[in-house]
Amino acid sequence: MIANSNLVRIQAVLNEALALARTNHDGQLASYIPELAAVPPELTSAAIMLCNGERLVAGDFARHRFTLQSVAKVILLAGFLEEMGEQKVFSWMNAEPSGLPFSSATQLDIFGPIPANPLINAGAILLCSRLAGNQSARLAWLERWGERLLGSPLTANQRVFRSELGTGDRNRALAYLMKSNGVIHGEIETILATYFYLCSLEADITQAAHLGMLLANSGKTADGQSILSERHAATVVSVMATSGLYDESGIHLVRTGLPAKSGVSGLIVAVATGCGGIAVSSPRVNHKGGSVRGHIMLEHLSRELGWHFAFQQQRKEWCHAS
Repeated sequence: MIANSNLVRIQAVLNEALALARTNHDGQLASYIPELAAVPPELTSAAIMLCNGERLVAGDFARHRFTLQSVAKVILLAGFLEEMGEQKVFSWMNAEPSGLPFSSATQLDIFGPIPANPLINAGAILLCSRLAGNQSARLAWLERWGERLLGSPLTANQRVFRSELGTGDRNRALAYLMKSNGVIHGEIETILATYFYLCSLEADITQAAHLGMLLANSGKTADGQSILSERHAATVVSVMATSGLYDESGIHLVRTGLPAKSGVSGLIVAVATGCGGIAVSSPRVNHKGGSVRGHIMLEHLSRELGWHFAFQQQRKEWCHAS
């Protein structure tokens, strides 16, 4: 049981983090996806969902919706692990940080032919190629796992989906490179339509925080329902820690101690193991695809709450005090 005084303090720190982030105007909208260039740049929201189900929110949470973009790769990885197992998934790809941008072809061309990990574009495209059934069945699989992991139904933003279909040539290059090396099979446009649909799934900040909470709570919902096995939840969190923010994963983990996954819509979902999930979102991103304001919020929360994974005593005091 978490003490009421701790809830008040966590809410205060969340409010401080958001106010601090609002003072920063660095970064740019991800304009290479035209629909994302039209998002109001000042939108900023944050949520924490504790493992007991307590929810704390701040900022524009009531009106701020966003597409998951690369955060949705966590849905794909978790679903495949639960259905196919770790051995199978990591026979298709590695589980190593790439140290390169999320859409890098260099990794495949020089260090491949298989993707470095499931959280870069190539890894997620490969997993999309492994989904069974026709296109309707594949999209239904994504929606089903999205609902299980985020706690409520998800639908794709069709404008963003069409925008990505029309501009995703770099992802086409990755897919064709993998096909040329025999890593993936099938119709490339169908595979990419599945991938773009995944990235276009839309959510709000509390749904995103539910994903983080589930992973922080060993794959269980706040009421104890098991969605992922403890082992598979741990595997997802481990890959997030090493690769979830691409070539800024290391410095993020040093500064926050919070395994996380970013998306170019400005969303970052972070995991405070044993405490809860954190979701922060604001659409201006840095050149590595991470939300500028999101990073500020996560660093403030980690520092003020002591939720770095190595600070065991502080985490115990915040998350388990009665």
